[in-house]
Amino acid sequence: MLATIVEQLVELDDQAFVERFRDLELAHRRLDAEMAALIAEGERRNIAAVDDHHSMKGWLKANANWSSSHVVSARKLARGIVALPQVGEALYAGHIGADQAGELANVAANRRVNEQLPDSIDVLLDQAEQLSFEDARVCLRRWQMLADLDGAYRDSEISHDRRTATATELDGSLYLRATGGTAEIAAELEAIFNHALEREFRADVAERTRVHGTDAPASMLPRTDAQRRFDAMVSIFRRSVAVPADAKTPSPLVYIVTDQRTFEEALARRRLIPEPNDLADTDLSERRCETTSGTPLTPDAVVRAAMLGHIRRVVFNSAGVVLDMGRKRRLFTGAARDAARLMATCCDFPGCDIPGEHTQIDHLDEYGRDNGNTDIENAGLGCGGHNRAKTRRHYTAKRHANGRVIYYRRDGTPMLPVGRRLPPDTDDLPDEHDIERLTGLARARVAALRPAA
Repeated sequence: MLATIVEQLVELDDQAFVERFRDLELAHRRLDAEMAALIAEGERRNIAAVDDHHSMKGWLKANANWSSSHVVSARKLARGIVALPQVGEALYAGHIGADQAGELANVAANRRVNEQLPDSIDVLLDQAEQLSFEDARVCLRRWQMLADLDGAYRDSEISHDRRTATATELDGSLYLRATGGTAEIAAELEAIFNHALEREFRADVAERTRVHGTDAPASMLPRTDAQRRFDAMVSIFRRSVAVPADAKTPSPLVYIVTDQRTFEEALARRRLIPEPNDLADTDLSERRCETTSGTPLTPDAVVRAAMLGHIRRVVFNSAGVVLDMGRKRRLFTGAARDAARLMATCCDFPGCDIPGEHTQIDHLDEYGRDNGNTDIENAGLGCGGHNRAKTRRHYTAKRHANGRVIYYRRDGTPMLPVGRRLPPDTDDLPDEHDIERLTGLARARVAALRPAA
């Protein structure tokens, strides 16, 4: 039977192959939703007692021969769609996948925050549908932290207290393990590691060019990515003892993004400013408090970073787009380049997860082909390969009113995952009056934060 199906798949052209994949994924999502509903009903009627099983876990293992971890995930999803019927409906309709529904079910199982979840579920479901899985999970982690600040502080303190690291030889190889610390330490070390990794990559590119010429393919690099990662870690260790202990070393650059309300409330909790009472209410799902790589931070960590480092005020509009930061330029440089990087954590091309720090700033409407402006609203992130493919394959990229970038093929069809709907194309960007009001308010608050002379 399967051999016949394989023969049929071989005969499909590319378009039919893609359509078959997408149809199967939609069917898979419907079955996942139905299975979750069935398990929930089985729990309600205690179906396990029919054959004298001690629990629903035993019944599922007996009837499906699932692993214990699979049983746990399936029961959690079943309870999640009971607590949040919208999740089950979105899964059955195919707008989200089982992975996204599972993440939402995990949050629904958190007793410290689940009572607040219904107030934000519509926004979180929209994020689960419209964002990549990784970005949507960041939004959920951010919401969960802000919904339970006391728990987030407690977890951070426990993690820091339990920090440990081991570096030893084991059977002729290195064994290295480190756990604990805080989110801001993790972000700092990640930035250091990525910097060292980029240095190793550039060294490989230079060696490949020297030996094979400028047009050599990536397969001619002398080391694999895994090998470069190990060598980058070794270089960090060696450089730490090569530099004198009293020498001044450059600090890694770590960007932290937070919204105004979260930041000011954190300042007020530490009695650094009066309690803010003139800011509009903001749903927790729309707040930001993280590094640009998506690592959630507690607001207190952001306050500490602000006291020790530098602050740049960047104004986002309601769609999450950084507003124009000055005169137009042919190339994105300086503050404009930094602002564009704040709007995404990786390449905008669908399915590409190359981190933002290794991407290029590109015009969504191309400068030459589409007469695109060099301003922040027209800025996107793209790795070198996808930037070139965008021009070569005549792709177009459009930032919709909700701030999300969608690529379109030459025939005008959008590159969307299974089940994702195109966002509404209404223009909800602030008008000139709104921008003037926001700017005036920001200036007034900056002045209020300055110490009295």
